[in-house]
Amino acid sequence: MMFRFSVPCLMGVEGLVADELKFKGFREVSAENGRVLFSGDENECARANIQLRCGERVLLRLAGFEARSFDALFENVKAIPWEDYIGSGEAFPVKGFSLRSQLHSEPDCQRIIKKAVAERLKSVYHTDWLKEEGAKHQIQFSLLKDQCEI
Repeated sequence: MMFRFSVPCLMGVEGLVADELKFKGFREVSAENGRVLFSGDENECARANIQLRCGERVLLRLAGFEARSFDALFENVKAIPWEDYIGSGEAFPVKGFSLRSQLHSEPDCQRIIKKAVAERLKSVYHTDWLKEEGAKHQIQFSLLKDQCEI
């Protein structure tokens, strides 16, 4: 199965990371502000995590959408099939940043995203309460110019 991955990096190093990924044979490589995107499967994710020298880490990109309101943020996050990645009883802390967006309060965005994921998982796992005692799945978001990436 093909996935889209994001490699966060320091500003100004995006070109180096993109060139390194292309040199190592990765597909659909594109550099953006502070990150480089590429496509691949699970094995290529592991290979990139091991071989990259300039990027911070390899993240799985689940969705990208416009979020000008908390309602739009909630509905778009809830639409992601979280049950494919987070099991019943597993923890899912949320962190991220907002830059030049209408939704500029990071703690509020974290709460909305956490609530949307919880609502989705509660409906799928048919429960009223989610115990976050198991494995930890870090959810990261970025809001840049009203464009949200999960």
